[in-house]
Amino acid sequence: MMTGMWALYAREVKRFQKILLDTLASPIMSVVLYLGIFGVVAAGRFIDGIPYITFVYTGLLGMMMVNSSFSNPAYALVIAKNLGNIIDLQLVPLKSWQIGLAYTLAAMTRGVLTMIVAILATVWFIPGLHIEHGWYLLAGILITGLEFGSLGVVFGMWAKSFESLTFVTTFVMQPMIFLAGVFYPIADLPHPWSVVSAWNPIHHTINVLRYAVTGYADTPPHQSLLVMISIAIALFIWMHLSTQRGLRRVKAQ
Repeated sequence: MMTGMWALYAREVKRFQKILLDTLASPIMSVVLYLGIFGVVAAGRFIDGIPYITFVYTGLLGMMMVNSSFSNPAYALVIAKNLGNIIDLQLVPLKSWQIGLAYTLAAMTRGVLTMIVAILATVWFIPGLHIEHGWYLLAGILITGLEFGSLGVVFGMWAKSFESLTFVTTFVMQPMIFLAGVFYPIADLPHPWSVVSAWNPIHHTINVLRYAVTGYADTPPHQSLLVMISIAIALFIWMHLSTQRGLRRVKAQ
């Protein structure tokens, strides 16, 4: 059965490799545009001794990891529903959690690949950048991929159309990203938004990755890492239940 799960994982990896323009070029172009704008507008500004462009850069990398990990399984599953081949998932001798995990791991792979290529393409914007805490960086990247890959499976199993996913990305994911501290320290927000941001799951992703690279943290990094692990476990359980229910619903149809 594990062989079947890895075969499904490999299929999903090959799927997004066929659309590299969307997988890599689009998010990297967004990062380049953000860096170009903030590099000009905020030149000479510092946050706690860190150049503002470096502060934003680490937030952008986290944002890109979240978006890539979430969108990969979400859109893949909706496409499968529209094409009618999601029924194939009921024929494979795999448990629902293995199916969900295969999609989640493929999402994590896309997120990691996108981040690596993005760093290679844009790190020259940030002179003197170096990693302060490598283990936090590795843990943050892997947990983020699992966390938002699982969330992508949940919404992919739930959504019946691209319009449903657009609603989720516009009214759920985007507000969470912009309240996560990507572009500013959350302490700069007025009450109650600073409190809302502190409870935002994406904030903890940004916080861990920023701490790993710059040493700066809005929230104690070990606390953010524990929150990320807890959310990843909860989302894995939710992903398992959503996959089970989603495939059952397809069979009933």
